[in-house]
Order: sequence, then structure tokens, then C-alpha cells
Amino acid sequence: MNKSSKHRLARTREFRAVFEKGEQVATRGYVLYFAANGLGINRTGYVTSKKIGNAVTRNRIKRLMKEAFRYYPDVKQGYDLVFVARLPSAGFNFVQAAAEMKRILQRGGLFIMKTGRDEGP
Repeated sequence: MNKSSKHRLARTREFRAVFEKGEQVATRGYVLYFAANGLGINRTGYVTSKKIGNAVTRNRIKRLMKEAFRYYPDVKQGYDLVFVARLPSAGFNFVQAAAEMKRILQRGGLFIMKTGRDEGP
């Protein structure tokens, strides 16, 4: 699944709109802000604070979040999603990141339960 630029949030104003107008759900490792975008596709953005660690750590966390989101393709479409990493996510492996991603998508009501892959990694 190739994530083209139309599937990403890139501009500060796009992130700010989701933060200000969207809903928020949180788990131990992530915070998810989401807002309907009227486009019929999901656009995602990933945020890691310098409080979490150095650039290597922050980039690793973002890679894990992206891959964990990609692992669950059964997500309602038409939303802008911003995933914010919390400090505990610095210690996650992929299995933990995927479980946390599933948990936060379910809390937000965005995860479509289907048979097969909904058991997690």
C-alpha cells in the first residue's frame, strides 16, 4: 500500500485544524485526534515530541506508528487522523505498537471489525 502525498497531513494548518475541531481519544502510548475531512480517504499525520527522546528514537516511534496503522486497513474512511506518541511508546516493539493502534482506533470508533486480521499480530 503506497501512501501518496494525498494520504498525508503535511501543513501546520492541517494539523491545527484537526487539533482544534476534531475529537480526541487516548491510550497509554498514543493520543489520536481525528476529524471528518469530506474527502472519502483518510489522511494521516504522526507527531513525536522532543520530550520522548533523540531524533533516532522519535523516528523509530513514527515508523512503528505508521506500520501499525498500515497493519489495520479496515479503518473508516473520510477522516484526518493525527497520532501523537506518548513517552511509554518509546519502549514499544511492533506487537505492542500494533495492539496499541488497534486499541486507540477502537476507542475512536474508527476500527471496522472484520474476521481474520482483527486478532492482532
